[in-house]
Amino acid sequence: MTMTSYRLGRRGFLTGMLGVSSLPLLGSLPARAQDKTVRVFGNGDGAGYKRLFDAFEKVSGKKVSFEGVPFSDLQNTIVQRFRTGNSGIDVFLVDPTYIPTFDKLGILTDLTSAFAEKSKGVLFPSDLQGATYNGRMLSMPIGESTQFLFYNKKLLAQAGVEAPGVSPDARITWEELIDLARKVQKGGAEIGFGFEQVDRYYQLQVLPESLGGGPGVKGEDLLTPDVANDGWLQAGKWYGSIFADGVASRGPTSTTEMADLFKAGRLAFFVSGPWQIAGFNKVEGLDYAVAPHPYFAGGKAVTPSESWHFGVAAGAANPDLAMEFLNYAGLDKDGSLFASDEDFLSANIETSADMLKTLPQQNPNLKGIDLLISYELANTAIRRPRTLGYLQLEELVTRAWSDIRNGSDAAQTFPQLQRELERSFKRIER
Repeated sequence: MTMTSYRLGRRGFLTGMLGVSSLPLLGSLPARAQDKTVRVFGNGDGAGYKRLFDAFEKVSGKKVSFEGVPFSDLQNTIVQRFRTGNSGIDVFLVDPTYIPTFDKLGILTDLTSAFAEKSKGVLFPSDLQGATYNGRMLSMPIGESTQFLFYNKKLLAQAGVEAPGVSPDARITWEELIDLARKVQKGGAEIGFGFEQVDRYYQLQVLPESLGGGPGVKGEDLLTPDVANDGWLQAGKWYGSIFADGVASRGPTSTTEMADLFKAGRLAFFVSGPWQIAGFNKVEGLDYAVAPHPYFAGGKAVTPSESWHFGVAAGAANPDLAMEFLNYAGLDKDGSLFASDEDFLSANIETSADMLKTLPQQNPNLKGIDLLISYELANTAIRRPRTLGYLQLEELVTRAWSDIRNGSDAAQTFPQLQRELERSFKRIER
């Protein structure tokens, strides 16, 4: 499962993570003697990590047991399990945005001495940074993500619009993109442009960031809201304008529906990630290619990134074995390849490069995509902020983008959002 598909029941999650005392205690799990089994906890049935588990068992001679819960229950269940004092977990799946909260609750083992230096030059710097909080490495990055601009070659040719290049040097601005999208619409395309993850923080964080507006929070603890600065206001005005003038459609808004519009040849330009490629390649007659993710004129190029990590549970029954498992999943070339089955990209630099080499082989239109993705991960990738207020930030910012998409004025919406976040963050215990 990628970050794009992972959505939480936010109100229940906020109760669980930020008001832990309100959670009922689960019955304590029976203690288990030290054995040669690493106990992994995550979501679903663990099928996406089967190759990893099987390979680790083969090379280590140890066993892996997996326990999973539905996506929506993952974070609450993790908290509840650790409240018993005996979680029954050695390794668990970590969404890196929750590292500050997990650290505050004391449920992550410090990995700094084991992996911080060892990971340099092996993992992408942005991933290693994303695993580090208050100077300590607290998780092992496994997957990675990026985004770029898909376009329908047939629609562009039909409108007489020259296709953008795939090289990072050929990166176009948002302003140029919308001009091209309007021309393609006039040439017959139903919709000029669309985001896959309409209104979502993960995909839209780059808009104010490109304009120097930052991630929406600032300060040493990232608990000071900052969503009413010029960068945010300018980004919001632009976002609202593309829906107001019809170059982007106000509906549909689900990720599946947006991808289906592109597959059907109804959408000319589409910002999404490499997880779409396999599906697009299966669509008969879909002639598409990719270009670098756009940026604002006068601003900087930034791209969304990051995905799942593994963490070692505090009080793990088999801490040495858990560390061995993380080393294999994150830093070993074979292990990191199997670990990234769920994410389409690896946080391991060498493994990711090997995976990327296969993409141009899948479709001749994708020549150069491997070099583009490698460049973005090394130079333009940004991560979501590591703040105890991330859940409120994501929820309220997403709602604000939605309001702007539907016609609200960014000049009023973002100052109101600023006030809402200030009130919400006051309730967070530092």
